[in-house]
Parts: sequence; structure tokens; C-alpha cells
Amino acid sequence: YGRRACEVERGMTSGDNAALANVAEALSKQFSLEEARCLAQILSGSFMADSISYDDLDLDPDMKDDMILLAYEKRILLPMKSRRGSAWEDRILTFEETERYHLPRVVRFLIENAKDTGEWNTEPALIKALEEAGEDQIEAIISYLNKLMKRAPKFELEVGVMQAIAAELGLEIDMHDTLDRFVRCGILSPRTQRSLHTGFSKYEMNPSLYWKSRD
Repeated sequence: YGRRACEVERGMTSGDNAALANVAEALSKQFSLEEARCLAQILSGSFMADSISYDDLDLDPDMKDDMILLAYEKRILLPMKSRRGSAWEDRILTFEETERYHLPRVVRFLIENAKDTGEWNTEPALIKALEEAGEDQIEAIISYLNKLMKRAPKFELEVGVMQAIAAELGLEIDMHDTLDRFVRCGILSPRTQRSLHTGFSKYEMNPSLYWKSRD
């Protein structure tokens, strides 16, 4: 790759280097090579801990703030601070040395798989996140999520639409419990404003669930 801002650190083991290269490969379809390598460093560094500080993110200073902002905009790295609640859009993004960030749960599983395979494979990550959250209809819920994603190309869904799709599929679920589980998994996040037209609550789908490693 030549001398770039996100070059592999010399102190890393060959296993670390391989895992980092795999994550960069998994991200390379969505981002430029340089962005993919920088994001791979951020996400791999954030992978093991419940949260990580700005100071601990080992990235070239000229790229660091831009890459953290990009990761937040794509909902793969979230600031811990919030204005009012857990919604992604309410998180307070700063670039102070003590600021802390964390990975949504489903993103953690995406990175775990990418380290081994070099692929961004959403279904295994969704299965692990949903199992961890106590979901007992995994196959049906994965099919449901695939339908929801097709109806939300701009990553936004109204609860009324979600209820209608569940009915179309004949899926008997407690919508409140299902939404709570999706939020805990990092699959969805509530939007703070209701639809002006319907009054239904809106949710934001994690953009990273739309990514693929290859056509």
C-alpha cells in the first residue's frame, strides 16, 4: 500500500496484521482503500473493549477526526454521550482525548466475522446478535429484516410500515418487544421526531447492514 496514513503498525503481530487486512478488505467495497484501512484500524481497536477513548484510537492525527466522523455517520462507531437518550442521532460527537465511543452490538459481530473471512457478511452477525438478545424466531426475524430493508432504501422506517410487513408475512410478534430487541442489537435506532403525516414513530436502520463484500 506504500506509505499511507493508515499503515499497519510495526508492533503488531502477523495475526493482528492479517485480521486488520481482512477487515479492510471487507470494507473496501464501500469505501476508498485509504478509508477502508483507517476504518479497519478504528473498528479493530474498538472491538475487544466495551468502549474506547479518543486517545486510544491509534490513527494518524491528520485522518483521525474525519474517520471517526465517517464511522459515526455510518453508525458503525457511536459516541457514548447523548443529549437525551439512546438514539444514534442524539449522540454528542466530540474529538476530545477522554471522549469514549463504542460499537453497536451487530457491528461487533460483523467485525468479528470480517477479521476471519475478509467479508462483510450481515446474516451471521444478525443471527449472533439476535440470539444474544434472546430472540427465539431467528429464521423468521431474519426474513422480516430483509423485507424491512427493501422497504427502507434510505434507512428509515415507520412503525406502521413495520407492522404491515409483519402482517404480510403472517409473523406474530410483540412489536414493542421486537423493536426493543432490535435497538439493543444495534439494528435499529429510534428517530426523535414522529412522522408529520401519520403520527407513527420512526426508526433508523443501521446502514452497515446494507453493505456487501462483493456483487
